[in-house]
Amino acid sequence: MMRRRRRVWRVRFLPPGPYGSDPAPAGWTFLLVTVFWYLVVETVFGKETFGLLRAGALYPPLVEHGQWFRILSTMFVHVSLWHILVNMISLWTLFVVEQALSTPVFIAIYIISGAVGSLLTLPISPDQVSAGASGAIFGLFGAMLALALLGLFPPAVRNQLLMVLGINVVIDLMNLGTIGWMAHLGGLATGMALTYAFVKWLRNARFWTVLAWICSLACGLSLVWDLATPLPLSW
Repeated sequence: MMRRRRRVWRVRFLPPGPYGSDPAPAGWTFLLVTVFWYLVVETVFGKETFGLLRAGALYPPLVEHGQWFRILSTMFVHVSLWHILVNMISLWTLFVVEQALSTPVFIAIYIISGAVGSLLTLPISPDQVSAGASGAIFGLFGAMLALALLGLFPPAVRNQLLMVLGINVVIDLMNLGTIGWMAHLGGLATGMALTYAFVKWLRNARFWTVLAWICSLACGLSLVWDLATPLPLSW
């Protein structure tokens, strides 16, 4: 009698680094910094348009005048309690990406996806203030989807992801004027591309570690630069 071998799904590609016992140190760091920024920085400046801009929200005219740090700092700014609650719950549910791909890859996917989402938002919303971590979070969704499509997660995970993404597409289409759909799409595509590149070609741990450090330093500098840069007097 022939017995069918049961397939074992493997999702960890790199051994755990020297980050202690916490399975998602970068995920928790992004979550805690974002919550701190909302509760402290945005509370100090206020959550109206002026306060959001002082906290680092994205506004194309200011970016055109040299405030490029907003492409990254906007990921830590949220316009309401509901906004940050939904995004941080989504981020928490996606900590599995860090556990699967390692902390450096997670950091690179999160920050680069958020930055690409911000860049794609500039031309389609030239006179709107926007903020949020949605582009970065959709990058993590893209990473999960890429792993599922590559057969590294069970089909049930792939189907659930497609369903969740389909619902988000419908929500985006119903709220084109208020939701940054281009940031979502850009983040999703970037997360998928980076994950595919990691799985297929770029498995060098040093490369991802260096990239993660560059991304992290750029993010930290963007927040410091934001606080140190005054808004134009007209604001």
